[in-house]
Amino acid sequence: MREWNDIAVIAPTSDIDISSVPLLREQMDTLIESGMRRILINCRNVKFIDSTGVAFLVSRARRLMRDDGMLSLENVSAAVARFLQIARLLDALHVTLADRPPVPVLSPGELPQWSKSIPVQAGIEHLAGYRHRVLELLEGLPLSREACYDTALAAGEALGNAYDHADGAGCVLNVRAYGDRVVIEVCDCGEGYEIADNEEPDESEERGRGIRLMRMLVDSVEVRKRTDVRGTMVRLVKLLAV
Repeated sequence: MREWNDIAVIAPTSDIDISSVPLLREQMDTLIESGMRRILINCRNVKFIDSTGVAFLVSRARRLMRDDGMLSLENVSAAVARFLQIARLLDALHVTLADRPPVPVLSPGELPQWSKSIPVQAGIEHLAGYRHRVLELLEGLPLSREACYDTALAAGEALGNAYDHADGAGCVLNVRAYGDRVVIEVCDCGEGYEIADNEEPDESEERGRGIRLMRMLVDSVEVRKRTDVRGTMVRLVKLLAV
């Protein structure tokens, strides 16, 4: 279990069933009672969810919703997703599949429907304001409330890295909306860092944990060294429901 400022991620090591629910219940209830309102369950190692697991997930999802929070299941296998669909629980639980289709390549020369470039102020105390600004920009796009929140949260993670490595100085947040996607870029002026799309970052590294989280929240994550100046560019893509 790992915690960030705004959310917590729980990663079960096996199926969510009658044997594992007691520990998960203890972990989740502790988080909720501490004031946590957004909890993600990384289901990478979950092959089955039994009736006890379903009852537990639904009850905690409803509890969080009453406090304007959210429970999400990430990296869900197709088999588990089908079970949840049969049980008519996909509307009650925020579910993201592990095997997502590749993000289509934009047509050459395609222009965004709108774009916004926001200079980032130095000082990490401004981070929450930028997350809310991203949420405002996403309003009106064909995205669910959960998808908007995920996208803003991923942008916040990228900005958090920018503050960590460059204190926000010289950083820029770019948001562009196309017909089928929204693209968010965070450019900083730090030392510069990059990671291959199929490379798994070391979970012991703070930056690596942020990349893992962003990959769960949006459809594509690119982390590249900038070619114009020294620094890092993080590009996030969230496909629209069109």
